[in-house]
Amino acid sequence: MFLIACSPKKEAKRVVADQQKILTYIGRIAYNSPVIQTVVGYLMADPARVVFVRQWPEDQTLAMTMSIHRRIELAGPLWQGYVRGVPVPDPLTWIQAATPFRSAAIALRLSTDDVWLMEAVQPLIQSEEAAEYRAQLEERMQTVRQELDRALDLYNELRHIMEVDRERQPQLEKFLTLAQTQMQTMGQELKVLKDNLDKA
Repeated sequence: MFLIACSPKKEAKRVVADQQKILTYIGRIAYNSPVIQTVVGYLMADPARVVFVRQWPEDQTLAMTMSIHRRIELAGPLWQGYVRGVPVPDPLTWIQAATPFRSAAIALRLSTDDVWLMEAVQPLIQSEEAAEYRAQLEERMQTVRQELDRALDLYNELRHIMEVDRERQPQLEKFLTLAQTQMQTMGQELKVLKDNLDKA
């Protein structure tokens, strides 16, 4: 099997096209649900904002759940919206409340027994989880680099003090060793993070 790498722009276009296809499919099979039709119509206006997730983060601004089942009927609402974690059961009210957040992503958690839907959504969820994992690695690498810079500054400052004040050398030696140990530990962590990022 050969894997062909796509550019970020092409990958983004492909994802949006897949999201649009999924939303269109949901609209067609839920033709008898005014609630779903209203929500799908809103999402279709800008499908790039939709992010299919298993679970959204606590700080998610806009989110919703959909229950699309063709073979079984589940108790509970077909749709439930959230704005900054606050439940909004009515789609029109949700759309109005979401207006100030026009550029915010919309996390969509889908419950379904439709085989096509499950197979179509799964790669998008995995892609989003992979992107989130990479972002976490990159954020941690940035933090470690900043800590490493501070440790290096401390090390250089200690070396300078020890050169001009030889009487304090024995006292500062342990701090110098501590700074060296910290730099080695952070250097090793950076290497592990980079290896994981390359594999992600």
